[in-house]
Amino acid sequence: MAQWQEVQQLPPTHLERVHQLYTNAALPMTVRQSLADWIEDQDWQQAAEPFSSHARMLFHSLLTLLGEQLGSLGPGDEDFMLKHNLRKARIDLQAAFEEHPENFANLVANLLQEERCILRRAQAKGQVEATPAPSTASQSSQEQEIQQRLTEFRTALQEAERAFRHMEDLQDTFDFSYKMYYRPGQDHSHDPQYAQHIQALQAKLQSLDRQRREVVAQIQQLLGRSETLRDFLQQELSAWHERQQRSCLGAPTDTCLLQLQGWFTALGEGLFQLLQLLRAVGELRQKVTYEQDPLQSELPLLEKRLQEQLTCLLQSAFVVEQQPCMPNTPKRPLVLRTANKFCTRARLLVRLHDRNHRMEANIHIDRDPPKTRGFRKFNILTSSSKTVLVGDSPREGLVCDFQYLTLKEQKGGGSGKGSRGTNEGPLAVTEELHLITFTLAYAYCGLELKLETSTLPFVIISNNNQLSSAWASVLWFNMLSPNPKDQQFFTTPPPAPWPRLAEVLSWQFQSTAERGLSREHLHMLAEKLFGSKPPPDSALPWTKFSKDGAAGFSFWAWLDGILALLHDHLKQLWKDGLILGFVSRKQEKKLLKVKRSGTFLIRFSESVLGGVTCTWVEHPESGPPAFRAVVPYTAAELASLALPDIIRDYQLLAEENIPENPLLFLYPDVARDEAFGPYYSQRQEGILTKKKEYLNQRLIRVSSRQPHETWQTQEELVMTTEDLETLRLNSGGQQPVSPGTVPGGDRTPGTPQAVSPGLQQAVAAGLGMQQPGSQIPVLPSPQQLGSGSLGVLQTGMGDLGLPVVLQVVQVGPGGQGVLPIGGGAVGPLLGSGTAELLLGNGAAELLPSGLGDLEGLPLQEPELEVGAGQLEATELLPTLDGAWSRWVSAGGWGAGGSFSADPPPPFPLPPFPFHPIDSAVLLDPSDPFLPQSEDVALPATASLFTADGDFPPLHIDASDFQ
Repeated sequence: MAQWQEVQQLPPTHLERVHQLYTNAALPMTVRQSLADWIEDQDWQQAAEPFSSHARMLFHSLLTLLGEQLGSLGPGDEDFMLKHNLRKARIDLQAAFEEHPENFANLVANLLQEERCILRRAQAKGQVEATPAPSTASQSSQEQEIQQRLTEFRTALQEAERAFRHMEDLQDTFDFSYKMYYRPGQDHSHDPQYAQHIQALQAKLQSLDRQRREVVAQIQQLLGRSETLRDFLQQELSAWHERQQRSCLGAPTDTCLLQLQGWFTALGEGLFQLLQLLRAVGELRQKVTYEQDPLQSELPLLEKRLQEQLTCLLQSAFVVEQQPCMPNTPKRPLVLRTANKFCTRARLLVRLHDRNHRMEANIHIDRDPPKTRGFRKFNILTSSSKTVLVGDSPREGLVCDFQYLTLKEQKGGGSGKGSRGTNEGPLAVTEELHLITFTLAYAYCGLELKLETSTLPFVIISNNNQLSSAWASVLWFNMLSPNPKDQQFFTTPPPAPWPRLAEVLSWQFQSTAERGLSREHLHMLAEKLFGSKPPPDSALPWTKFSKDGAAGFSFWAWLDGILALLHDHLKQLWKDGLILGFVSRKQEKKLLKVKRSGTFLIRFSESVLGGVTCTWVEHPESGPPAFRAVVPYTAAELASLALPDIIRDYQLLAEENIPENPLLFLYPDVARDEAFGPYYSQRQEGILTKKKEYLNQRLIRVSSRQPHETWQTQEELVMTTEDLETLRLNSGGQQPVSPGTVPGGDRTPGTPQAVSPGLQQAVAAGLGMQQPGSQIPVLPSPQQLGSGSLGVLQTGMGDLGLPVVLQVVQVGPGGQGVLPIGGGAVGPLLGSGTAELLLGNGAAELLPSGLGDLEGLPLQEPELEVGAGQLEATELLPTLDGAWSRWVSAGGWGAGGSFSADPPPPFPLPPFPFHPIDSAVLLDPSDPFLPQSEDVALPATASLFTADGDFPPLHIDASDFQ
């Protein structure tokens, strides 16, 4: 419904106010009625700005609409008066506001605002009459008392206004009779009628005197009511200030100002109405007065008392709604950093504003700085003043919101930053307190005041490393200071009683992770600070809280490290109660010793800043229970691996290197996966048909346990988990095995697998094994391993047909292998899918004739074939395998690896020009580790080792693989 339609439906009492509003207004009600919808749709508040072009546009649009309205009216008698009034209004408006249309915009904005105020009063009164007073369940007794006193104050004010109108009527009657019948200086002794008139005049004066005294008494009573009501509001305001102070420290409190704003505005409206009533009474006194007139003596005193009440009400109603705070640390206000933006906001709870007067708010920092040596001084950059405008919504109010402010330190003459350096003060930077003061020039109904309010003291830092210490100072001040403006508080900071400090510490956890400290947590902290069985009246000094510490850091630094860890990594776990948190080692043993093996709890470390650890219990077959804990995890570890995933994948290596997860049940008795299952990170499953370049991997935490060791040091290892469903096979299919073993296959023992004449190939089933009873030499040269497969075997000194036993096969992530041989020689790594043919010196004597032109064949890259859930390697060289096998079985390859030309090979063999330099035929010629052309060829020898005992056996233990 349009606003004007609502105004027309008001009750008679409130509709009378509307008529009074437009009686002397420059905008006639006729124009308001005719252009109601268009007037309400325009932004008159914006147009009211000085020198606004928008105001001129709106003014000329209104004149144009009035002309159109005149043209649309008919010639009938019913529209004759309307046409006359609209034509007159158009001429008057044009003459009055043509030169200054912004004044007209201001006028319309004020009228619309007053209409809304009348509508709100009518709605509030209708709700009071329609519904009973709120029950005690929804309002406290204090709130009910305030609401009741406000109602009584409004009723008494209405009675005083009626008494004033009655006094005004009596004075008009007396004034008329006095001017009509009173003729001083003439002889009326023989005129009995004149004597009657004088008696009647005397009676009227007595009635007027009684009425004046009654009005004065009612005004005095109203002032008494308002003082009592203001005291109640002051108590509520003080309680709000305390709630705001606790809220800055993290307490979950309500700091909404809407209810207080409604109460302050209602009382302010009543007092300003009373001020207008007093001024009206003063005007009557100037017209008629007499000896012993009560208005003559009482009125100045009443007006002075009323102005004092208004000043006190408005001064207390100007509050800092939002304390200074940086956007990046909203949970820690009152800590500002130089060159960083911050914001703050003040509000006037009395929503009464004269739009003809521009209210401007200003801010100042440290207007009255303490006279302390070395006290730093700062300037506020950007704008330090702001115009206050009232919004249409009751939630907006009279607000001056300062955003994007920055601070810059004033440079002094000493060395170092600012005035600090040679003039170093007694206080640390994080103990130096500063204030911002708001000032507001307020004017309403002829009353002009300068209002002031100040923020809570705040700390200014220049580096983020000082944030923790600065917040400790903010906590200590707001917890203990009785004076909210004491900037020298830390010259002699008082100790904090433990009950009060415990409450503030619990607020820190409630604000950071949405769960405060329990009684058990606080008891552990009290024992940490004051020893076992701390007395209830214990108090903690400031230095012990924020500066001194036996572990190399203060109590607050330790606690703040835990808060940072919770905020960044463990917030949900702490909120859901999965972290026991503050438990001493003595207490954790007491809790776990009665639980079954594998029961663990999560607690905060007492020796590591920002550390969290797991402690579990093990019950051996005999003896007392053993308690184990890992080295605490800090934010650095938890940034790469979440704590639930660490608990899920944690492995403990026993003396036989068998991994197991000792964390089975979360204290008191909840299965690990049931407790942490919702927090596990999801793993990606492998896709069988998708060819992958790398093996999947994941990070886990592993600890090693030695016999007879109670507390072990955690060793963090990265172990890769192979996904066999997506493993990419290379030729050979070499798999990781235990040190010192050679994987065997389903081939016939001792049968070499030939690929082409003169070459010996390692197949997927592994290397061939020698017949029992034969001597197996160890090659001196390194064997080259491909990605997941064994490369082509090197032909070296000795019999070419003998298979090789590998001493050590070590396979790392990704499938690349390194084969240490003999006395520890390690061969180079090969890339995925590559092969090398290494021929030693003198190998030409072992080659059969006719192989001089033989070139090394590259290994064929196997591809995955989709089968019934298994992967098979494609056959290598399928076109030659059958014919070559038949030739070998027919005697083409003699005993001991000798070559026979009868029967002939299944295909012609080209000549093989062999030279020692060509021993690297399949390798990169640019490899600096290969023989070059300028190298001297070594003489051929039958064998490097004459007996098995030339070198001691290679010893391998588990420490080589840590």
